[in-house]
Amino acid sequence: MVGSAWRQPYLAELTFGEMFRLVNSHVSGHKLRILEVGCGRGYLSLELARRGHDLLGIDVNGETIKIAKQTMNTDPYSLERGRLEYQVSDFDAWNGADRKFDLVIFNRSLHHIPHHIRRILEQGSWFKSDKKLSGNLGVSVAQIKEEWQASGRKQHLNRFKQMYGPLRTLFEEKHLSWEPYIFWDIITDMRIPSTDTEMAFARCLMAMEKALIERGAINPVLFCFSGENAQN
Repeated sequence: MVGSAWRQPYLAELTFGEMFRLVNSHVSGHKLRILEVGCGRGYLSLELARRGHDLLGIDVNGETIKIAKQTMNTDPYSLERGRLEYQVSDFDAWNGADRKFDLVIFNRSLHHIPHHIRRILEQGSWFKSDKKLSGNLGVSVAQIKEEWQASGRKQHLNRFKQMYGPLRTLFEEKHLSWEPYIFWDIITDMRIPSTDTEMAFARCLMAMEKALIERGAINPVLFCFSGENAQN
C-alpha cells in the first residue's frame, strides 16, 4: 500500500471512490450483464456487483486478477451481490466474444500515461521520487516531456483521436466529459506528516485540476465516454 492511494481511506475515496461514482452515474438499469475490460484489482467490478449487476472482469495481469479473486472470496456481502467473475485474458485474444453483455466498461484501460507535477512537493519534502527535477523551470518541463514521450513510445499508448474515432464509429455518443486525473499521480507519492493537511491538500489538488480543465487552462488527460450500440 506504500506507493498507492489505497494507503489512506480518504485518498482511496478521492481517487477510486470518485472513479466509481463517475462510472456508476452512467450505469442505468437493473441486473445488467457487464464486462469490465482491464479490471485490474477488481474494485469497480466488485462495487457494481454489490449493486445487483452480473460482472465479468478481465485483465492481462495475472497478479492483479489474483488479488481481485481474493477480495471477491472474502467479500462479506457475497450473498447479496450479483454474479462476479474474473479472468486472466488479453482482450485482443479473449475467448468470450460469443457472450452477450448489456454494458462494456473500459476503466482507464484504453490509455494510461504517468504524469509528473511534483516541483512544489519536492521542495517541501512531501514527494518521494527516485528522480529529482531541476531547479530550472525550463529544464524541468523538458525532463517531464521527455519522460512522457518515452513512456508513450515504450507502451505504444493511444492518443485521444485514436480512441475517440473508433468509439464514435461503433457507438452513438451519449456523454463526453473531461475529468481530473493528473492529481492521482501526485498524491500517490505525496507524503505529508499531518493526515488532516494531506487530506485537505489532496482535495485542493483535485479541485484545482478540475477548475483548470473547465477554464481550458490545461489539456486534460482523462475522458469519460458513454455511448450506445449504433446498430440498435
